[in-house]
Amino acid sequence: MDTRATILEIPRLLRETLEKGAHDYEALIRHVRWGEAPIYICGCGPSLPVGVAGAYLFEWVAGLPALVRSAKVFEAYTVSTLRPRSVLLVISASGEDPDALEIVRLARSRGALPLALTRSADGPLAKACEGVFLTRDEGAEDSAAAAVCQLAALSSMTLIAARLLKHTGAGLELLEDELKRLPEQLEWSFTQLSDALRSLAQELRALDRFWLTGGGLYHPVVVRGAGRLGAFGGIHGDGIEMSQFCSGPLSYLRRGEVVMFVSGSRLRIKRVVHHAAAEIKVKGARLISLTDRNDRELVDRSQMAILVPPLSEMGGSMLALALLELLATSGARSLAREEGGRPSKQ
Repeated sequence: MDTRATILEIPRLLRETLEKGAHDYEALIRHVRWGEAPIYICGCGPSLPVGVAGAYLFEWVAGLPALVRSAKVFEAYTVSTLRPRSVLLVISASGEDPDALEIVRLARSRGALPLALTRSADGPLAKACEGVFLTRDEGAEDSAAAAVCQLAALSSMTLIAARLLKHTGAGLELLEDELKRLPEQLEWSFTQLSDALRSLAQELRALDRFWLTGGGLYHPVVVRGAGRLGAFGGIHGDGIEMSQFCSGPLSYLRRGEVVMFVSGSRLRIKRVVHHAAAEIKVKGARLISLTDRNDRELVDRSQMAILVPPLSEMGGSMLALALLELLATSGARSLAREEGGRPSKQ
């Protein structure tokens, strides 16, 4: 589990990933033929949620259809669809995952072009691939820094690809500027929201179960976040995509149950979020939101709201990812204090 100190290092590692990576990313992207759709993404182990976010980014920002699978599923079902010159992006923080290496071997046997997103330029994955997008993160394979830096690298990659392919529908200049400012936004949020997250962790730990829900780029964030909260923070939330929540759990939600939305005012499906928030209020359930101050409709329908700076889905999802990691750490510290105060069993 990441400590609070290691999570607070994320802005520095994010700066290094973005500043040192941009030139190399562009050179590699120029070298790749992106027209052989779809872009295949293989998220190995804990990198699968980041891979899902990468598919959203390739489609929304760069206008390139993308398909994402875990390593085992990719090997069992997807390898047979690879064609000569198909682009495959394999994500593994350490670059030592045996499943990742097997996927690369199979891709090469079919004439596909394997690329790596990893932190190690000298690792086995990097050496097995045709090109490497390096991150500058630290820690374990599933560390918070690894996830945030991978998502930042994917954001940078898709913005560069969009410019080179002249796909300008996503407001590229605004997104590029936002990505540059993201480390300072993270620093501000860590400083200003720590107490609120600590209080929220104590409240959520008292619940048997709650729903943690997000749409668009916030979808993979809540999936990863729920796993981290449960594994390390003693906080038991079910991470679920927004439209799935609306078509299932929302219909049988009971009075007094708790739902937490992770969202933003610039979410492309925010009408779905606002409709669900209205339904939650009618049912007498309790809504907590992590969103920005411009998302007034969601804030007004929430019993508790933690407000972050207004950002696009791209920046907002990275900020939310880091804050959920900090929330898990707060829960873990609270749990450790409680267990430390219990009398030992004879």
